[in-house]
Amino acid sequence: MEDLLKFLIGPLVTDVKKVKIEKFQEDKNIRFVVSVPKEDIAKVIGKNGKMIKSIKNLLKVRAIKENVFAFVEVIEV
Repeated sequence: MEDLLKFLIGPLVTDVKKVKIEKFQEDKNIRFVVSVPKEDIAKVIGKNGKMIKSIKNLLKVRAIKENVFAFVEVIEV
């Protein structure tokens, strides 16, 4: 699932190397913490949060397919 998250966020940021994705897993719960540079945070969140909602929905579909629960948190670096 981390590869899907990288694939979705990659085109939105200016430098992919500055984006850091951390994965925390407890049983069937997976939490991803995505650290995004300050200049790109608006692109990742999108207008009225539409972009991050879409990313979360796509990740949720993948999580259901893998029989787990996934949560994404975006923080500014």
